[in-house]
Amino acid sequence: MALRSFTVNLRQLGHTLASAFGPIFAPQRARRRAILSAPFPLPWKDFLETRSDHYRRLPVAYRAQFDQQVQIFLAEKRITGIETEVSDEMKLLVAASAVMLTAGWPGYTWDQLTEVLVYPEDFDRDYRFGGTDLSGQAHPWGIVILSAPALLRSFAETRDGYHLGVHEFAHLLDLAQSRFDGIPAYLSDDSIRKWETIMEQEDERLRRGDSELSSYGLSAPAELFAVAVEAFFQTPVALTSSHHELYAFLSSYFRQDPAAWSGPTAL
Repeated sequence: MALRSFTVNLRQLGHTLASAFGPIFAPQRARRRAILSAPFPLPWKDFLETRSDHYRRLPVAYRAQFDQQVQIFLAEKRITGIETEVSDEMKLLVAASAVMLTAGWPGYTWDQLTEVLVYPEDFDRDYRFGGTDLSGQAHPWGIVILSAPALLRSFAETRDGYHLGVHEFAHLLDLAQSRFDGIPAYLSDDSIRKWETIMEQEDERLRRGDSELSSYGLSAPAELFAVAVEAFFQTPVALTSSHHELYAFLSSYFRQDPAAWSGPTAL
């Protein structure tokens, strides 16, 4: 799919940041090079092949970038179990949830994420286990909470368009000036206007009951963005068929085309 004018200009952003902060981050770059000097472990690859639909359909070049980002994520990000043990497999699923979004952005490192808290079950709005209010939550200061059973279900079942990890990490891509506003980061002014127009249309379709998106998207603009991202990665063929403009925008934004990769001739 051809990239249009609203493509994320990460290269320009990267050059600007490198010029301004290169000397400060030199040790970090050296540490990351050392991390990537080790091959991606074969057990990790086998596990992701078994558990992740998106990983299986990735083209070779994207697969290599995915692997590298997972290595950096697991080396740098705290993944903490709260009253539960977090296995290596669970950590891989956490990392895969985030990297699924950014595999099309070479070198992305989730610097806005400070820690992932893994809960043993769903929770209420006072963070008490056993509630039914929430399966996950993203905070503006960079903490993401994920219910372990809900995350496991997200990888086991894809047809309903639900993915807890994708949903919560999408919120961190929405983060602007310490708040969630439903507008993806790194967009030009023209692209923001285009996105807002698409979201108005999608909101109307949801209210009419004519949408592939989860009705949870009606609760707030930030949630509409997150459920759109879930559908893009979980049910891409259905999304491109019935929400073509939304799919095209997200495909350009994420620099990925999961619908095309899901076909019978996908590489």
